Amino acid sequence: MVQTVDQILKIATRGSANILGRDELGQIAEGMAADFFLIHLNRLDLVGTQFDLTSMLCTVGLKGSVDYTVVNGKVVVKEGKLTGIDEETVTKKANQIVTKYLNL
Repeated sequence: MVQTVDQILKIATRGSANILGRDELGQIAEGMAADFFLIHLNRLDLVGTQFDLTSMLCTVGLKGSVDYTVVNGKVVVKEGKLTGIDEETVTKKANQIVTKYLNL
């Protein structure tokens, strides 16, 4: 049951919308809401995937953060970082809370 990239894209878009019973979703077209992510293929763990995108999407997978994410047309991840928060500050606060919670 080998899938082409086009078939996988169709399953991920129209197929998912069909499962949800949502005819207004599942299309990559002008005027439609855009939720998608982008990744740079110049990563060691993705070497060779440019020759077989199906393998990258279905078997190799992505082990790290995506480079860009767009939700409803708005960039929410840029260059691997969330755009709406200061990740460094949030991480510092979260680590303080965990430390306090664990009584360290």
